[in-house]
Amino acid sequence: MIRSTIDAEAEVTPPKILPPHYFVVALLAMIIIGFTTAGSLLPAPWFLLGILPIGLGIGLAVWGSRLFAEAGTNIIPFTESTALVTSGAFAFTRNPMYSGMILTLAGTALLLNNPLCWLVLIPFVLILQFGFVRHEEKLMAQTFGQAYLDYRAKVRRWL
Repeated sequence: MIRSTIDAEAEVTPPKILPPHYFVVALLAMIIIGFTTAGSLLPAPWFLLGILPIGLGIGLAVWGSRLFAEAGTNIIPFTESTALVTSGAFAFTRNPMYSGMILTLAGTALLLNNPLCWLVLIPFVLILQFGFVRHEEKLMAQTFGQAYLDYRAKVRRWL
């Protein structure tokens, strides 16, 4: 873990709607679609495989959140980061919380066994990628410099 000397210009005001809010909306949309429209992709009991990515996704998101808490750095996007966390879940994905949310939604789409649920996942991933990840990566590079660039070169953005 690397501590930073914060560049005040690197900080941006966090948006009012954060990734967990988008996650809850996407999850509710999937549940509504799953229970109100017909259609299935997998025969029983194969759709139950959705339980696996749901569990993995929740575990990954919680693990990443705990690592941020242990490092004493802020979890809210576009706010001051005081530590570059590179261990644990961050050793194999630069975005464990976001990856966990995506896995949880993918598992939910599998479990609900409705092809329309997958259409909810696409805008969610695009919102994360273009509304958050790209901007956060710029801020991390400004805040942590070469240490972040080295980390970025070694660890994938997603799983």
